[in-house]
Amino acid sequence: MGMSELIDGLPKQDELFWPVVRALRQLDGSADNEQRVEKVSELLMIEDDLTAIPHKAGPQTEIGYRIAWVKSWLKWGGMVDNPRRAVWVLTERGRSATEEEINAVRQRRRAEAARKRKAAVSRAPNADVEDLDGAPASEELEQFADDDWQNELLDIIRAIEAPAFERLARQLLLSLGFSHVEVVGKSGDGGIDLLGVVKINDVLTVRVLAQCKRYKGTVAPKDIRDFRGAMQGRTDKGIYITSGRYSRDARKEASRDGVPEIDLVDGEGLANLLKRLQMGVETKLVERVIIHKDFFSKI
Repeated sequence: MGMSELIDGLPKQDELFWPVVRALRQLDGSADNEQRVEKVSELLMIEDDLTAIPHKAGPQTEIGYRIAWVKSWLKWGGMVDNPRRAVWVLTERGRSATEEEINAVRQRRRAEAARKRKAAVSRAPNADVEDLDGAPASEELEQFADDDWQNELLDIIRAIEAPAFERLARQLLLSLGFSHVEVVGKSGDGGIDLLGVVKINDVLTVRVLAQCKRYKGTVAPKDIRDFRGAMQGRTDKGIYITSGRYSRDARKEASRDGVPEIDLVDGEGLANLLKRLQMGVETKLVERVIIHKDFFSKI
């Protein structure tokens, strides 16, 4: 089955409004991006291979992108809010709204888009006016544009050689406070790429093993099980680092009861860590000039 056929099996944006709200309600009214996507996929019984389909222009999955789009519309409709980045909560209105009221956000938003389009045509009748039906507002465009730097960074990372990616992961762990981090993957050490030590409260020392996969695609549950098998008898703590993403079942396998838990770092998480630690990524504040017209009208 081709990628386009797989994508056709995913629910459209219009079908996701009520499931997104239901998911948040079942998560006590708030969730991070990952929790929200997993809960919606669970409610709609979306198969794992469908949830793993990557979005064509971003580090997230296609279903994650569609849910993010719906989330922005629900925010416009006053049903959800995001008090801090990547965390979304239901408003009082969203907690009590019916399915019909939630779905009505689509019609109200499209009606506003039609009014804006009509107004734009009346101001410039000979200009080419973009079809605004379903388009996000400017602040939402900024939200989706936030992924641009991540896309560029991950493209660069995926282009480097595997040994270089292991060295990058080593520098990352050292920057996060690990010590005695060594690259061992080149020696074929049972599937282990890195080993290191982390000290907790200057008392408890934990040996950590890491696997690094320079993927563009999706890490499967089997990859997690194989890594755990390589860890056996050596440590109970592992980290899996990839430039790709993890399938829903892979995430479940990583935290399965009765076996050592494996911490996961996906492409988006890797990009954000590199940004926070300023490893090859620099953040600059751009000056913004705001003119207050009322000041001049009062002179």
